[in-house]
Amino acid sequence: MCGRYNADDKVNDWIVKYCSLPSDHILRVGDIRPGERTPVIVAGKTQPLVVPMTWGIQGNGSLIINARKETLWEKPTFRNLIQHRRCLLPASCFYEWDSSKHKATLCSKDGTMLFLAGVYQADPDGGRFVIITAPADEIVKPIHDRMPVRIPEALIDEWLSNPVRTREILDMAGTPLRREQAVEQMTLWD
Repeated sequence: MCGRYNADDKVNDWIVKYCSLPSDHILRVGDIRPGERTPVIVAGKTQPLVVPMTWGIQGNGSLIINARKETLWEKPTFRNLIQHRRCLLPASCFYEWDSSKHKATLCSKDGTMLFLAGVYQADPDGGRFVIITAPADEIVKPIHDRMPVRIPEALIDEWLSNPVRTREILDMAGTPLRREQAVEQMTLWD
């Protein structure tokens, strides 16, 4: 599961360059939580677009923030979205919490950006998105059983605009991760 991620200035600079925005275009940076609006990359007619969207799709009485990649084509909520409305959430890192509520920061192993896969619904307010998750790899598994699907930067254009390769791209290995987790052990005898 992914319940929070971060976009720093490096992410902002990449979005401005990749989407050909004016250089003075300032996008939101910092931690991004469910229910908040954030820049989302979607396919445009000639080039990718940045669209502000809200994280979470309204479900039956609750906010759905993630979608399992294994069931995207089966669930009525996501079946059409995975074919026609794929998006990316550029991030510097994402966070997970272990069973003891200790926060772990997960970044790319080489310090590059992460591109979290998502799907979105259009609505009058600009749209709503969910992050696609997959079973955790060996780095994330000690803290959580799910993690966001990460699209390699070289496949961004195909992810956004080629529905024929969607399953294949989702199944490709994502960006290798490193985990940072500061857990302070307290003792009564210090």
